[in-house]
Amino acid sequence: MNRNTARLLVTSLLCLLIVSGLFVGYFATRSYSFSPVQPVAAAGEPVKEIAGYRSWTKVNSEPQFMAKLTAAACASAVLPPVSNVADPHTDKYITVYVNDIGRKAMMDQLNPKFPEGAVIVKEKLPDKVSETPELMTVMIKRGKGFNPGSGDWEYMVVDGTGTKVLAQGKLENCQACHTGKPGTDYVFRSYLSNEALSKLK
Repeated sequence: MNRNTARLLVTSLLCLLIVSGLFVGYFATRSYSFSPVQPVAAAGEPVKEIAGYRSWTKVNSEPQFMAKLTAAACASAVLPPVSNVADPHTDKYITVYVNDIGRKAMMDQLNPKFPEGAVIVKEKLPDKVSETPELMTVMIKRGKGFNPGSGDWEYMVVDGTGTKVLAQGKLENCQACHTGKPGTDYVFRSYLSNEALSKLK
């Protein structure tokens, strides 16, 4: 191999290395800018806002029948249309839980004012004896000014395992119903027993 050939080979190798470096650098930057690494929760980890909710106050001692239209409204934000199967919103039941912060407003006050940090969890059950919810709808009382049109509530839909948030925020389908109940701080309490209702002051 003569000297000119050796120089040409070395130059070609250097150019190849430079171009390769630029190529890798470019795509590394593109990958980062469009797909940043996101923290991933451990499999099976409960959604933090409702962790341990079954140890909270159980508002209705037995699952209550959920009207078809209400069931449909709660599901419509996250479930696709279903065809050629039985109506998924027929004959559903609910069990409701409230955390300690919201307990007094839920269980004692006739015209409740839920404090910031109150959380209400509504399990949607396929039948009255089921212990496994199909999904859960959640109301979280945020700070003043968070959502004035709906009593500063944030709404959340969680899967039946309690580990995956399906929708969260100022969910329009939730607010469309709850804004009709300003007298009870935008919370429906139709699931309270007659005895519990008679004790509200």
